[in-house]
Formats: sequence, C-alpha cells, structure tokens
Amino acid sequence: MSEITETSSSVIDLRKNRLRKNLIKELYKTNTTSINKLSRLFHSSIPSATAIVNEMQRDGWVIEKGVGIAKAGRPPVLYGLNPSKKVTLILDINRNESNFFVLNLSNEILYKHESGLQLENSPFYLEKLTEELDRFLSKILLPASSFWGIGISMPGLISSAEGLNLSYRDLVPEGGSLTEYLSNKYQLPVIIINDTHATALGEYRFGLAKRYKNALTINIDWGVGLGILINGEVFEGSQGFAGELGHIQAKADGILCECGKIGCLDTLTSAVALIRQAQEGIAEGTATLLTKLAAEDVAALSANHIIQAVRMGDGFSIDLLSDLGTELGKGLAIAVHLFNPEAIIVTGVLAQAGSFITNPMGQAINRYCLTDFRDSLKIKISELGAKARLLGCQAYVINHLADKEFQD
Repeated sequence: MSEITETSSSVIDLRKNRLRKNLIKELYKTNTTSINKLSRLFHSSIPSATAIVNEMQRDGWVIEKGVGIAKAGRPPVLYGLNPSKKVTLILDINRNESNFFVLNLSNEILYKHESGLQLENSPFYLEKLTEELDRFLSKILLPASSFWGIGISMPGLISSAEGLNLSYRDLVPEGGSLTEYLSNKYQLPVIIINDTHATALGEYRFGLAKRYKNALTINIDWGVGLGILINGEVFEGSQGFAGELGHIQAKADGILCECGKIGCLDTLTSAVALIRQAQEGIAEGTATLLTKLAAEDVAALSANHIIQAVRMGDGFSIDLLSDLGTELGKGLAIAVHLFNPEAIIVTGVLAQAGSFITNPMGQAINRYCLTDFRDSLKIKISELGAKARLLGCQAYVINHLADKEFQD
C-alpha cells in the first residue's frame, strides 16, 4: 500500500512541477494573464490552476498585477511574475565588445557594464573577462541569492547542450566547457546561445518577427549569421550550428576566410569585409570622404565611418554598400528558396545603413528568387537592434532556468 501511495504522490509532484515551470514561462511570455486563461492553457480545472498560482504567490514568484476587462460579470484578476524574485546575469559578447547586464524578470536592465574587451581564442581572454566581471559584480547591491543564472550570447559554432563554443576551443584550458568553467566559479547555472539564434528569438518574442511564424533574421555584423524561425521556433539544427550563412561559398576564386575555406560570403559581406574593401580602395587612390572621416588614419577606419560617408553622399562608400547588399541578396535567395519565409529582419552593425543596404539586397532577391517565393516577402530593418540579442538571450535563459528550477 505504501508503494502505491508513494507512486501516486510522485505523479502529483511531477504534475505540479510541470505546471509551475509552465506558469513561469507563460507569465514571462505574456506579462500578465488570468486564472481562466491559465486553466485552459494547462488543460486543468480552475481550482487546480488557482491552487498553483496561490502556491507560487506564497513562494514569491507570482504577484497580482491589477484586473482585466470583463466580457460579463466580475473583471478577472491578472497575475504576473514578481520582477524582483530573481535576476539574471547576461554576458553579451562579440568580436569587439564584452558587455555585462543584470536583468530582472520584467526584462528591466538593473545594472550594465559596457567593455571594449575583444573576443580572443585564448585562455587569456577568459582570464580578463572574469577579472572584469568580478569587478562589475562587486558593485552590484543585490544579495547573491537573487541571481538565478548566467546567460552567454556569443558568435561561433555553439553547442548549447554541451556548453561549448567550437569556434573558440581554446577559451577554456584543456578544451573544457565554458559553461562548466563559469558555473564552477560563480556557483550558478550557465546557459550559452549563439548570438544570431538569440537575435532571432528576441525578434520573435519582442520585435518585428512577432507577427510572423516563419521568418529569417540576417545579422550583418563582423560575420554574417542567419537566424531561422520555423513555425514560431528558432531552428538550431542537430548540434546547434544552423544558420552559418556566412560560410557558404560565394566566390570560388575569392580570398581566404578565417575558417580556412576560400571565398566565403563572410569575405564579401561582413563589416570586416566592408572595411577591408574600403581600405583597399583608399590605398589605390580612390577619391572618397573616408580619408577625412577617419582623420587620415586608414587603419582606424570603422564601419560607422563608412555608413556616415554613405549618408553624406560619398559615391565610393555607396558603391561599396550596394555591392555588399547585392552579394548578400544572392546568398539570401538560397535561404529564401530553402525556408520560404514571410519576412527577413535585418540586424547587426551594417543594418544602420538602412535602405542603402536593403534596396540592393531586395533587388538581388527579386532577381535570383522564383516569383512565388518573393512576391509577398518583406524585408525590414530591426527596430530593436542589439537589444534583440540581449532579450533573446534572456528569454532562452529563463526558459532553461524554469526547467531546472521545477524539474519533472
């Protein structure tokens, strides 16, 4: 008899935990909801949904957030996450910056530190990163128990399940797991996601992709990454590597890419490629405003200088961006044929060029795509910008932390 009782108790606990974590995820996603909506969503009775909400209120996870609009009778009480219950630490890393953010459960940034620490494939980078992170954390006026976990968004071939960045294998001594290393140091769960996948998730949850089930995000940054949204889910692939559009071959007789292959799209359409092409043109004596904008120091030329020159009507810079957009459009035409998206959301440092890059991109897609694929396709510049990556990483982290907190 005791065995039967124990088994029944275990089944009830499993169901409760499933409801608890689903409640956290739903409230994070919707901000507020009512008991009636929760009962329908969880396929449970109103008393069962009420009991779970009441329990989560007692534990400090859930709070009342006012009342909703009633179709008839008494207005429903709305519930949401208690934003101060837990905070997350997000490490937003790219090739030129390593930025830190502390966010609450309402996605409000409580603390931030923007650093010019450049990503390197070396344990020295990790040493400098943790030193800077320690200084940042020492200034935060929150109890250690407030921290729920750490999220990392960074470029590269990332296996989220294993906590590895295979593009930066030498970050951790002896090729260990980056997440395990940081988890041991800070005694918190650590979750890692590819920066482009984080951007796609951020755009879907909070940005322009909210209205679409099938969309692509093209991250034109120091590399070129493709975020793939299929039926409302970010497609990661079997190992988490999906979307490396920058490493399809675009020019058979092109230059050597840092990946070791020849003529990758990255070598033609990334911010690094744009700067290199501008420097080559200047070295050949091309007349351009860039020489003045870079204060005669061609080595200091940046993508922002080129975008500024474009807006000032510099013909050379406009041609560079036009060529880049055309090559990118050719590559995207392949992705459009493969995934048949409703929209392409453009983000990354070069998205700041606006129509100077989206127009040639769109023209190339029109030229190289079948008519039925492109007729209803929309190309939009992200309104969130870099914030999409931060919010996407946060959403990914909270989803995983809820699973850990309330395991089945």
